[in-house]
Amino acid sequence: MIALQQHAVDQTVPLRSEPPLSWHRGTAWSWRIPEKLSNDAGALQFLCAADLPSMLVTNLTFTPAKIAYLNCLDLGERVAGGLLFVWDASQASKAATLCSNPSSQQHLIGLLRPIYARLLDARHLAEETIESGARFNDIFNSVPQGVVVVSGLGKYAQVNQVASGLLNISAGYVPLDTLAHAMRAARTRCDNAADLESVYLALQHSLNAQVTANWELDECIWRVDTHPVLNDAHNGRVWLFQDVTAQIRLERMLRREASHDPLTGLLNRRAFFDLAQAHYLAQNSQDRAVLDREAPQDLAVLMFDIDHFKKINDRFGHPVGDKVLREVARRSQAQLREGDVLARYGGEEFIVLLSQANQATSRAVAERLRLAMQSQPVCVGAKVIPIHISVGLALRRNKKEMLASTIERADKNLYIAKREGRNRVVDAID
Repeated sequence: MIALQQHAVDQTVPLRSEPPLSWHRGTAWSWRIPEKLSNDAGALQFLCAADLPSMLVTNLTFTPAKIAYLNCLDLGERVAGGLLFVWDASQASKAATLCSNPSSQQHLIGLLRPIYARLLDARHLAEETIESGARFNDIFNSVPQGVVVVSGLGKYAQVNQVASGLLNISAGYVPLDTLAHAMRAARTRCDNAADLESVYLALQHSLNAQVTANWELDECIWRVDTHPVLNDAHNGRVWLFQDVTAQIRLERMLRREASHDPLTGLLNRRAFFDLAQAHYLAQNSQDRAVLDREAPQDLAVLMFDIDHFKKINDRFGHPVGDKVLREVARRSQAQLREGDVLARYGGEEFIVLLSQANQATSRAVAERLRLAMQSQPVCVGAKVIPIHISVGLALRRNKKEMLASTIERADKNLYIAKREGRNRVVDAID
């Protein structure tokens, strides 16, 4: 015997059958209740085989002997219609008894009421579970972020479409060792692979570790967050991959614009102070014991500007003056050592912080800068513009001296260089 639920006015779906009928979600047999049936609830009414929907008949493994319809509208709030029962020949005698005995019908209906309610609840729960699972899979694979969910059993992981493309593995359920191999291969390809190795050491020491890192992979930057499910690794682990390339590049551009001179590309005045002050503090912390006695001079400041730059602007125009400033910046960078800090201080004035400097080395750097400028003119089209610079040099007296004081002395020496005829280096010790 099989039983079918009336799913809608003109549709039925299998409720329960022995053996089970093949039924796939989304499939329903179109069947409208014959008009000859009564609409009275609780009435068990019998049909002939010709009244059955054709799609049902093709799925039956037996020839229908008896067919009955029970209107169940009064059996519960979730009931949409009724039940259709189909008996084969071996059960036909029982059906015949029901047909001739009204008391048996009422007894059957009384038995069916709680059974049908339970079956109907189970059917709705199954349908909702299927719908929920399908909805989750749709969301899981449609989010723009890569998502990997590792089972708490540690045997498999679920990978969505974005993560599968990033890790070069198939989407869906994959063995955990396949995922681990793909993760290692992707990290190895990252431009910052060495940094990532140290970052993920935390996962080796604690199963509940939460780690966020940027993967610089294939010209993209992925922010990768991993954490245990509900803060307990026994529940599994989640990996989230978010493409933050545009965001990081914008942040870097804004930081550069905030710290660099737009014309020459050098550090601006504010950024120079921040970086130079950090150098001063770092040098001070290396040897606190020398603070109360004369310390070796190990930092120096150069300040220089372009001689008669106003005349260049007045004669050739500001666009030409801008090209001269850019050329001075380029030549200056070429003459400095690694670790030295160069910035445009303002207008035609530049400043340099020399690290690990003494009187001889700082003077040598200053002279290299001066000679590099006068060695050849700046050519802008047919215009040939000779350039010279004046340089003021000051070494830090001791580790007690602050950056501002050293800059002030360098500026005074620059003024002396210009007063004494320009195109020279002055390092007067005061």
